[in-house]
Amino acid sequence: MPLFKKTKGLPEGDDIILNKLKEVSFFSMFENDAEVLGKIASICARRQYRKGKMIIREGDFGDELFIILNGEIDIIKNTLQNESYTVTTLSADLGSINVGEIALIDNDRRSASVVAQTDCECLVINRDDFIRFGDENPTAGLAITRAIASQLCAYLRKSNSDIITLFSALVEEISATQ
Repeated sequence: MPLFKKTKGLPEGDDIILNKLKEVSFFSMFENDAEVLGKIASICARRQYRKGKMIIREGDFGDELFIILNGEIDIIKNTLQNESYTVTTLSADLGSINVGEIALIDNDRRSASVVAQTDCECLVINRDDFIRFGDENPTAGLAITRAIASQLCAYLRKSNSDIITLFSALVEEISATQ
């Protein structure tokens, strides 16, 4: 029995899946627990995106986490004037890349768009499958949820720090012009 939900035409590649899951920060605590990693892998689907295709659209409701197996993605945001700009480009060759982890916990709109910069292959975990995994494996589910929450707290702290920096720069700019 394969470790993951097969998508037609894609090879199984169980070792690739398990190794990629070990790289994801909130799954890495199970790097030596083949049983838990196998259960996580079993809720993953593989999906391919051609260069230029939208993986996540800012403002859409989402319920999936994407782990980039290979390829490059652009993270894109819209300004208040609805002009898009690229925040960053990320390559799976440079390490573990995952996007959309908030969707495993929260049912809200996507905060940014993600576009395939090159042909990409992703592991995808759906919120309902993740919740079912947590219900069936409460110790692992709680540990993963705590790790995601910790990661989100770090993002929030950085955002707060960035806001203070921007506010301070604005105050300095206004003071300098007076």
